[in-house]
Amino acid sequence: MGKSFSKNSTFSSTTSSHTITVSSVSSKPSTTPSIISTNSRSNSFLNKRKSTFSIKSSSKWSLTTSHPKNTPPSNNVLMVSTPNTPSGTPRNLFMDSPDYFNTNNNFCDNQSSEFPSDFKFIDGRRFHNIDTVKYFLPNDEIEMDRLKTYHYLLNNVFQSNFSSPVKEILKIGGTEVLDLGCGPGAWLLDMAETFPKSNFTGVDLTNTLIGNDDMSKNIKFIKGNVLDALPFKNSTFDYIFIRNLSYGFSEQDWKFMINEIIRITKPGGWIELMEPELKARNEGPITIYLNDTFIKDLQSQNIFINITTELEQFLKDTNQIDQVYHDEKLISCGSWAGRLGELACEDFLMIIRAIKPRLSQIIGVNHEDYDQLLQSIPDEMNEHKTSFIHHRFWVQKLFSV
Repeated sequence: MGKSFSKNSTFSSTTSSHTITVSSVSSKPSTTPSIISTNSRSNSFLNKRKSTFSIKSSSKWSLTTSHPKNTPPSNNVLMVSTPNTPSGTPRNLFMDSPDYFNTNNNFCDNQSSEFPSDFKFIDGRRFHNIDTVKYFLPNDEIEMDRLKTYHYLLNNVFQSNFSSPVKEILKIGGTEVLDLGCGPGAWLLDMAETFPKSNFTGVDLTNTLIGNDDMSKNIKFIKGNVLDALPFKNSTFDYIFIRNLSYGFSEQDWKFMINEIIRITKPGGWIELMEPELKARNEGPITIYLNDTFIKDLQSQNIFINITTELEQFLKDTNQIDQVYHDEKLISCGSWAGRLGELACEDFLMIIRAIKPRLSQIIGVNHEDYDQLLQSIPDEMNEHKTSFIHHRFWVQKLFSV
């Protein structure tokens, strides 16, 4: 049965509105530590990653670390009942199948391995080869490396892996957590290591967790497409985390997915979503040219580019949540913003580089000229003080509707 939340665990807010809108963005540099705060897993990964950067570092930092106003503390203690399973007991990958999964769904049919037909190769990069999937970025080791670095970047900018008040129930154990669109599993691995008594499930199109020797025993992976409907029974999870679906969903896809995650969240459970704004702030001419072309191409494929402005309303439209809590952070790009600024600049470059075959054709340049355009972006970002805004939303499912 898992744990249940007490109605008394909800927090009070000083605002009378059901929605809290936060403005925590600042263009001014703030004083921040010169050390990137990570755990042992992320330190090991980032040390290996350092050698791949050619952008010069500086001692300046400009990342905002302000906390949202009128929002609940991130780690409120929630009243919970004692779980039926002993805390810290590792679960078998499919130990809970009869109660956990909706066995009438074909989502889980193909769990064992990836097949050659699942992929296509373009310009030396591996991509998904699924007609119904709009997601266009690669799924090879280079892309997994980018996503891991991006995870540690966001962790430092937001100063946490999550904002939902679930820390105490994760520590107590027996809590069921879903990472939807888990990618290489950076968030999943970090969380499972930090909260070994809780259970973590990752879902994605490709199992990139294979071969992870140090993967915690409290993790399991389900291969599949969320838009085929999730294979879980109603009210399965205490906490659901979702990040970086902006590049692959239409407006209808978002609405379908939101209703699905509401369905599989327990009453009183928490849902958290993180997405970036696709349009940068203070762009230079080359960044504008490439990024605007990229955004227009997304729109031509019916990918919904305005999710950060509409997500709050999509969540409210379910009529199964009360308040929408929202935080946003500015991430500055370039060596002018220090080590994290370098990571943010490199992340943008890796995305634009990954879609070179398509974007170079759209703008009508050969690959060599395209590469030359990319080489100017770090200096341009430093000159114009370019930045992106990242959003985090978290909501609690109502106890009764």
